[in-house]
Amino acid sequence: MELCQDFTLPLEVDDILRGQGMDPETARRRKPVLAEVAERARQLGMDFLHPVALTQTCSVTGLRHERLLLEGEATFTGPLVARLLGGAQSVTACVCTIGADLEDYAASLDDPLLALALDGLGNAAVEMLAEQVCGRIAGSAANQGQNVSTPLSPGAPEWPVETGQPQIFALLDPRQAGIRLTEGGMMIPRKSVSFVVGMGNNMLQIDTCEYCNLKETCRYRNRAG
Repeated sequence: MELCQDFTLPLEVDDILRGQGMDPETARRRKPVLAEVAERARQLGMDFLHPVALTQTCSVTGLRHERLLLEGEATFTGPLVARLLGGAQSVTACVCTIGADLEDYAASLDDPLLALALDGLGNAAVEMLAEQVCGRIAGSAANQGQNVSTPLSPGAPEWPVETGQPQIFALLDPRQAGIRLTEGGMMIPRKSVSFVVGMGNNMLQIDTCEYCNLKETCRYRNRAG
């Protein structure tokens, strides 16, 4: 198990606006004040970010009836797991968080617009953190002559939270990263993410939009043309 804290998160105003679910260009055009508040959130909130990632890599011992078998008798199960990770020689499970300080600070404010911008900052920060962790995993795989799968997070239609979250947490000691899991599968602090990445010679890369619950309605989905 590896705990990493050496992350830099160079977030910009556009990242914060996207973290609030906005298109930056549209937000700037229609309500310039949103960009101004996002910049204020960036200036005030960055010191409250404490990025941490905890990872554990396990060898794959087999695939049986949509059950990915791992060393130590752990498993990942489900049709999406089998399709995305079935060719893996090993998998890396990960939990990432920026801690609870930003959330606590936002909750203490009597400024709803700034609090929302700080929430967007938190969303953008944990997403950037996860991207950096995935980049490090891909680099490690490349050093071994392998490639990586698309990251798979609990909550996908074929890998629900109640299934995937306990399977990831069974491989990790989340307390080392300051994370705990509620009975309903929610991670505390809320600005946390979990995922698993497969490593092997011919791993499957797919558009994550294709297995998202919102793929038919999301206005931010990547579309050809």
